[in-house]
Amino acid sequence: MNAPDAVRSDVNAHNHAMEVPIAQVVQELVDLLGATVVANIGNVQETRAVQEWLTDRRPQRPHVLRFALQLATMIAGVSDREMVTAWFHGCNPALDDRIPMYMLRDGELDEVQGPLLSAARSFAAR
Repeated sequence: MNAPDAVRSDVNAHNHAMEVPIAQVVQELVDLLGATVVANIGNVQETRAVQEWLTDRRPQRPHVLRFALQLATMIAGVSDREMVTAWFHGCNPALDDRIPMYMLRDGELDEVQGPLLSAARSFAAR
């Protein structure tokens, strides 16, 4: 993938994650990562909360979920669902061996956003 395509993919992933309703964000994340990972990223204890986000309850951290969808969409553009899940679960050398799922759960978005985006861009460009 050349640089303009990578940028376009970044922008498309970002625009999509920002434009769709939060329930659709959650559904797409569940489809890509599974409800357990989405619950972990959303910092809730049970997948029941994720199911409620799909219907009538608003998540406490919608901005984190939207960013997670951006990352997942970028990776899904070049890999299959299994690889997307593995990327969120795995120790990432581009992130000092930290795990993206836990960075999203535990970190402040303004602190983890840059490193996660760089790691996702690097992975998608390989």
